[in-house]
Amino acid sequence: MRSMAVRTGSNGQLRWRDSVIARVRSWSVVVSKDGLETTQLGDFDRTYCSGLRGMTGTADIMYDPDELSATQLFNDINNNAQTALSNVEFILDSAGNNELSGSAVLTSVSANVQVGAVTACSVNFTITGPIAGRF
Repeated sequence: MRSMAVRTGSNGQLRWRDSVIARVRSWSVVVSKDGLETTQLGDFDRTYCSGLRGMTGTADIMYDPDELSATQLFNDINNNAQTALSNVEFILDSAGNNELSGSAVLTSVSANVQVGAVTACSVNFTITGPIAGRF
């Protein structure tokens, strides 16, 4: 009988600008591919071909002003340069070779503050260009 390897959140990491973000509560990534319609006049059924691929990601990070990598990530939204791209890596298993990465634009940062709770910030990324790695 073959044993099944299960990954938990403790196996994962999020890296931004080649630094591990220490206090990530969760992250998610979506890789999508467009379906381009190729149906012609006179056809009775729609047909499609594979189109462009894209990737977006989000992360919920517990805010600690002493955590330099997280603070830099939050402040990158304020960068006014048109070419403000950074490398983001979504690592499923830090012990293995299971990660997705690419050049990313930080598209939003939002904070959630509640009395008696840890301040959490949600950040959103959009990958531009090729996607590297695998699940």
